[in-house]
Amino acid sequence: MHGAGPAVGWDVVTTRPGRPLHWQAAAFLVGSAGIGLGVGTMINADLGVTPADVTNTGIASHVGLGVGTIAWAFATSITFVAWILGRVPTVGTFLSSLLIGIGVNASIAVVPTPEAVPIRLLMLIAGLVVLYVGIVSIVASGRGTGPLELLMLALNDRGLRLHRARWIIEGALVVVGFLLGGQIGLGTALFAAMTGPVLAATLPPALRWMGTEHAVPINAGTA
Repeated sequence: MHGAGPAVGWDVVTTRPGRPLHWQAAAFLVGSAGIGLGVGTMINADLGVTPADVTNTGIASHVGLGVGTIAWAFATSITFVAWILGRVPTVGTFLSSLLIGIGVNASIAVVPTPEAVPIRLLMLIAGLVVLYVGIVSIVASGRGTGPLELLMLALNDRGLRLHRARWIIEGALVVVGFLLGGQIGLGTALFAAMTGPVLAATLPPALRWMGTEHAVPINAGTA
């Protein structure tokens, strides 16, 4: 998540006239809200969350703070680590982390926590759908790179392949979160298996509609 949860977003290059700024801002806000609501719904379904949120739920269970608050603080810490490693964040990186954190806390408070497993499964699926809508919207907006992606690119700058950097980051988050007692389960596995195919199918048309090209890594000095 983009801080809370699958903190996502890539740097994009525009090669044709893009949508007006208010369209980009709307996509950014819809994306932030969608990620917050999707993560909160998955948490209340209690069937497993994204790798980043395994860590966030684990930490939250020990410190008595909301998962969204932990997610924001953790995402901010990751952002500064990436910055130290040479990847400069944008205002959107910090703003989306804050908005998503607020959204997670709000959705956890509003979304019910049922006991029936079939309802929880439906909640998990709904949470994933909303989460992916949020991810695609925020990426298509082109308004900044998510904390985990920023760290992934920083590791890539040091010679580590992008997919390996991502595996290492998410693997570490799952292990640490599991040791802390975070939520890990079906939702974690589904997110890991589905994210690549879902984004591959939905991002290209969303980027074309917004007027941006495929996301690419860029030099730290222009991040």
